[in-house]
Amino acid sequence: MAQGSEKNILFSGYYGFDNSGDDAILYSMIQEIRAIDPNLKLNVLSYNPSRTRKFYDVDATQRFHFPRVREAIGSADLLISGGGSLLQDETSSRSLYYYLGIMKMAKAMGKKVYVYANGVGPIHRPLNKKITGRILNSVDMITLRDELSLKVVESLGVQGVPMEVTADPVYGMKSISRDKVLEILRAEGIHPREDYMGISVRAWKKTPDLAEKLARTLDRAYVALRKPILFIPLHYPEDVHFSDKVQGAMVHRNHTGVIRGSYNVREIQGLVGFVELIVGMRLHSLIYAVTEKTPAVGMVYDPKVQAHVHQMGMEEYVDVEDWTEDQLLANILTVAQNKDFLKRQLERTHREVLEQSKRNVTYVFNLLDE
Repeated sequence: MAQGSEKNILFSGYYGFDNSGDDAILYSMIQEIRAIDPNLKLNVLSYNPSRTRKFYDVDATQRFHFPRVREAIGSADLLISGGGSLLQDETSSRSLYYYLGIMKMAKAMGKKVYVYANGVGPIHRPLNKKITGRILNSVDMITLRDELSLKVVESLGVQGVPMEVTADPVYGMKSISRDKVLEILRAEGIHPREDYMGISVRAWKKTPDLAEKLARTLDRAYVALRKPILFIPLHYPEDVHFSDKVQGAMVHRNHTGVIRGSYNVREIQGLVGFVELIVGMRLHSLIYAVTEKTPAVGMVYDPKVQAHVHQMGMEEYVDVEDWTEDQLLANILTVAQNKDFLKRQLERTHREVLEQSKRNVTYVFNLLDE
């Protein structure tokens, strides 16, 4: 497509909710698209349009103001749905219907629709499976961030739509400098030591004793390794509150710190790159770990995290709904003892997934050129 075009792209996703993973996806997509054509007009359906405009230098539309949403779709040449785990009913059917409804509206208005690097599933309810399959059969292109998502889409009866397994767009994101990370730590009143063990966790409704079990395990890890612990929340402020709960239950809480401010995606990625190793529950804490070559222990609470640890060849992980403190501690100690080997492994892995991730953006311009 020629530079200087007047084409319009509209993004639909979980944007404007201060979730680092979804914000990182949006940032990465915008950067990749602008690197090829900086003159495209970009608009984002966002829960917080003013914040989205400020952070990404794009137009933004309130995602729940449906007359404006319809107007934004009418002005677009291409709707990008994703990335992230939008098409699932584990959270609720309501969110699934929202994203499917946006796609259906776009197709009804004659627009191209690209499902961009999505993680699809789980979709439990038969009616939801039927509706999702019907709408996905109408879109123009689907890329998926893992093989498990491809199996889910195929099980929905999607046929005849171009599909490819690529990788999450965040693998191409560049973090802030080390000096900027040190500035954040000083602003937070946290001593900038070199040997932190990072922790990125969230509350999970199916494991009500998660904070207490984590606290006991982290106390044991501190005694074994003598490494201070840095909590790195990815969803503000929910993860800050949960990190406080874990920290408050620890005996050795004086050797811990919690990042309390709201930071942009590159800043959080930089913090993950600063620590010596990380215990990650949220998916993008583990994706940041790959991009920053930070050895990680996974805590799997969702199929998307399970898919990631398998795709990355990670052997050190636990199931959040079925784990023991001994298991998690053993994984932490294994990663700490083998961190140099794991760093080299992550360098190779990152090169591979980065190449896969770059394929996502090529389809944007193929669709705009059609």
